[in-house]
Amino acid sequence: MERTLSKLAVLQEGEYGRPRYLGCSVPSPATFKSMTLALLAESGYPDANPRKEAWSLWQDLRHRLQLLGISVLWIDEAQDLFCADRKLILWALKSLMQGDDAVIVVLSGTEDLAKVIRMDPQVQRRFTAMVLPDLVEQVDGDSFRDVIAQYCERVGIGAAIEADLIGRIFHGARYRFGRALELLLQAVEIAIGRGEDDLDIGHFAAAYAMNEACTAADNVFYAEHYWLLKPDAVEEEEQPRRKKR
Repeated sequence: MERTLSKLAVLQEGEYGRPRYLGCSVPSPATFKSMTLALLAESGYPDANPRKEAWSLWQDLRHRLQLLGISVLWIDEAQDLFCADRKLILWALKSLMQGDDAVIVVLSGTEDLAKVIRMDPQVQRRFTAMVLPDLVEQVDGDSFRDVIAQYCERVGIGAAIEADLIGRIFHGARYRFGRALELLLQAVEIAIGRGEDDLDIGHFAAAYAMNEACTAADNVFYAEHYWLLKPDAVEEEEQPRRKKR
């Protein structure tokens, strides 16, 4: 999102030399007031008073967006924002997209975010949901193999060459690009920490075991038929049967 917004020429020349978009991640604790204060700080507002009521701060933010000519407001990790003050936040976002000074609101986060947006029909009509597709080895395998090679080249180690490594990485990462990249970075860190010259499947297995706290039998980098493993499967407890009268 940051890269895309920074490349749009129409969003680069705003008031006071600032771009016409404003982005911020949800702070902790994730409340309506803390998010508003974080956005005000990101906009360069120097005198935000945390003692003010949340809605009054939100009005200050709307005025600030208008003053700076902000056209796009981007909130990252937005699923955390709806854990508290859900109705108030939905109403506030809807208010930003109304009127002569309306702005485009972009929310990014996990799949739970789409469920929250669907709770309010009026809010849902104002958003278009986009879901990143799952990784497919036949489609994305060569590209991710290039990613591995580039990262290994940066740190001066040899790249992994196991034939089925990409499939194992994708399965262990639940076929999500972000998780696959995190797994790669952790494997590279382990290889560097051990002083190894080459990245191999053992480093991925160690990274996966550290993340999942799994046995070797449940490790997608050790199991022969790794595609049969279900990393997120939860064992269902047998429900006691009711006795018939």
